[in-house]
Amino acid sequence: MYEQLQVYLNSFVKLDEEAALEIERKFVKRNFRKGSFLAIEGEVTKEAYFLIKGCCRFYHVKNEKAVTHWFSFENTFVTSLRSFTTQTPSVEYIQAIENCIVLSLKYDELNSLYAKYQQWERLGRLIMEDFSRQMLDKLTALQTLTAKQRYIMLLQSEPRIIQRIPLNHVSSYLGISGETLSRVRSEIRIL
Repeated sequence: MYEQLQVYLNSFVKLDEEAALEIERKFVKRNFRKGSFLAIEGEVTKEAYFLIKGCCRFYHVKNEKAVTHWFSFENTFVTSLRSFTTQTPSVEYIQAIENCIVLSLKYDELNSLYAKYQQWERLGRLIMEDFSRQMLDKLTALQTLTAKQRYIMLLQSEPRIIQRIPLNHVSSYLGISGETLSRVRSEIRIL
């Protein structure tokens, strides 16, 4: 389990032995059952989670309707980013779509790693840059592509979403109605 996190971190920065030992010292294994919440709107997010197994949905509520804006799968970090980094109330929910196993890191522990090790601080920056690129790609797709193009891009870039996520959450994520998603899926099957 800790090896899985080590491999992920090494894809950004190869930690020296002392900095790598902090993984088992600071990260704690936790389980979240399907349907439970890792972050709740209005509450301060005190932990970041590395997802070992399972998937999560990020959403906010607008006009009494849940609007999905992100999914996380194995080998990614999960947290309500604004809430975690500013220690202010979350504006989103993060819900386990499947039973999840995570390695949890508290806000204060992360900051102590940043203060003690330049490698950890660099890791944080590189992981944030990677996440920012992903978010920008999604935003650009939502603003410039048709519903069909967005669905095709999703099939090509992140098929796990189609395979593991309920279609009502997929349509919300793509910014389209369930009816439009059904039509697009039918058109693609015909091709």
